[in-house]
Amino acid sequence: MKPRLTIFDEPLLYTEGLSKLLEQSEIFASIQICNCPQALSILLSEDPPEYLMISSNMWVLTDICKYVEKITQKNKNIKIIIIGNNYDVIDIRRLFNKGIKSYLDKNSTYDEFLKSIQALLLNEIYICDHAKNRMINFISKDQNQEKLHIKDPLTRREMEILKLICDGLSSKDISEKLFISINTVETHRKRILLKLNVKNSVGVVKYAIENHIID
Repeated sequence: MKPRLTIFDEPLLYTEGLSKLLEQSEIFASIQICNCPQALSILLSEDPPEYLMISSNMWVLTDICKYVEKITQKNKNIKIIIIGNNYDVIDIRRLFNKGIKSYLDKNSTYDEFLKSIQALLLNEIYICDHAKNRMINFISKDQNQEKLHIKDPLTRREMEILKLICDGLSSKDISEKLFISINTVETHRKRILLKLNVKNSVGVVKYAIENHIID
């Protein structure tokens, strides 16, 4: 049986055009368009589709992450495709951790969109070529430079917070997850940056990848 797709995006001219193209591909049994959060919420509660495409036009990244997590908690069978606004590596990783199955940038072509659908039909995940290149550059950046060295070993708590930083969690998210104050989280963040000799969260993730702390 063919799956159903819901497109959550605007403007209407774009979504209707994409819908017409996808109808010609005959991949989906039906294609529905939602242009407001209320209509999407009703649809997901009453008759959730197998595939859901969410555009960054509709929400800011933080809201997308929260909504994806909410959807996947209620229905793990929905395969979510995010059309992002050239999100960085950390944000893309965070979206996959929340439960999406495919990530495309706004500059992705229709052919690449079809490639992502084919991957999902095979129960695979998909990341567009543009985002893959950013990931490769992120990992290989400064590869000829000397690797980062820890000044002092990270404590157990600092290692725990480091992994949550790599998952894209904010200080507020970390404080709620670990039941500690935001000030305590910020103190740990500063100590981690100092020990790793890095300037920001990007440096933390780079260190974690290079040292196989995260995949």
